[in-house]
Amino acid sequence: MEKKKVIVGLVVIAVIALGVYWYRMQANNDADPFAEYKMAMMRDDVGGATPAETLVMFIAALRANDAEAAAEFFMLDDNSSRAKWQTRMADLKAQGLFPQMADDIEKNAKPTSPAYEGDAGYELLNDDGTVGAILDMELNTFSGVWKLQSL
Repeated sequence: MEKKKVIVGLVVIAVIALGVYWYRMQANNDADPFAEYKMAMMRDDVGGATPAETLVMFIAALRANDAEAAAEFFMLDDNSSRAKWQTRMADLKAQGLFPQMADDIEKNAKPTSPAYEGDAGYELLNDDGTVGAILDMELNTFSGVWKLQSL
């Protein structure tokens, strides 16, 4: 009889231990699916404390003819990548457009009204006053710097 109680006790302990183990595994599986993205956004600290600072830094990268540095001012995409912007900046550099871009932004960029908190933008006006391009910017709330969202 005593042996039977010990065996039943061990089985109960084993079932409880397996239940706790299973619960912890489920909790780990339910962890924040965006944790990796959030970490990448926290490390993404290239930019200014204001939209204007980021714009000045971006212009400096264009004037330095540095496509890699210019791409760093763009917000990461959903895959924690800015490969699209690295390719785009490399193409614009290869076409020799960086000096003209820097001049256009420096001379023609006019701030727009933000649509929401953490949003900023600039319109690049043509000589006739029409909008030729729009620079959208967004605050990276994880690192506290302003990033270009689109160009």
